[in-house]
Amino acid sequence: MADAHNHFLQFEKAISLSPGKKKKLIASRKAVEKRITDYFKAHAKFLVPKFYIQGSYKMGTMVMDKQGTYDVDLGVYFLEKPKIEALSLQTNVAKAVAGVTQGGVEHREKCVRVIYKGDFDIDIPVYYKTPKDDHPFLATKKGWIESDPKELCDWFEKKKDKNGQLIRLVKYFKAWAYQRAKKMPNGISFTVWVTNCYKPDKRDDKAFLLTAKAIEETFGSFFGGDTEVICPVTPKDNLLKLDFDQRTNFKKIFRDMINQAEHAVQSNSKRIALNIWKQQFGDKFPII
Repeated sequence: MADAHNHFLQFEKAISLSPGKKKKLIASRKAVEKRITDYFKAHAKFLVPKFYIQGSYKMGTMVMDKQGTYDVDLGVYFLEKPKIEALSLQTNVAKAVAGVTQGGVEHREKCVRVIYKGDFDIDIPVYYKTPKDDHPFLATKKGWIESDPKELCDWFEKKKDKNGQLIRLVKYFKAWAYQRAKKMPNGISFTVWVTNCYKPDKRDDKAFLLTAKAIEETFGSFFGGDTEVICPVTPKDNLLKLDFDQRTNFKKIFRDMINQAEHAVQSNSKRIALNIWKQQFGDKFPII
């Protein structure tokens, strides 16, 4: 059978952030933090928040998309319940970071997004948590909802293997999804799926196939509307943000990927196997 393990390792490096990109991201994040800190210091009615890097950057599962861009979550935490509504607090955060980049700012449902065009986005979700609260509350345009991204990071940390294969697999699945033209599950859905369904193997190509098969077994009826990815921590909601048609399309595409991956793993020709993987993962997958 064609062994593509080393090519998978090369691919993982190709889709990960370079030291230069990390340096630029850190500098931009610090500039955003300073803007927010200075803004809230200047308004006596507000507390000055704390910051927490969360999401895929914290978990080590961040990958660049097809265009070479990516996003990072910078949580803004107030350690006392704000005296204003969630929407107003989001609006103040948006005002604080206005003009920090030429790409502009978007006020989204659950975060404020700072856009660095052609490079990356910094998503800024806003929370509060008092000593009496078991979990933080996230500001949305509709109000406050209980949410605990740190708890999710801690959950993932406990599941990781010593060899880093679980992290690599999450990155492979996210990179695969980025190559698809149709709407795919979000990155956090794949993170939870892969973690819950992880099938280790000494070869990453075989582990990818085995884990994909295990994920498919969780789908329920093929055309049914019961496919879910439940967040393992607060708020334990369904992370899969796809409608019926999108779920149906995804399942078909995922089944085709499994068929192709099985063909690649079982092939006696390395050239054929690598070309199959390249079709699934895109131009960054090496074939030499």
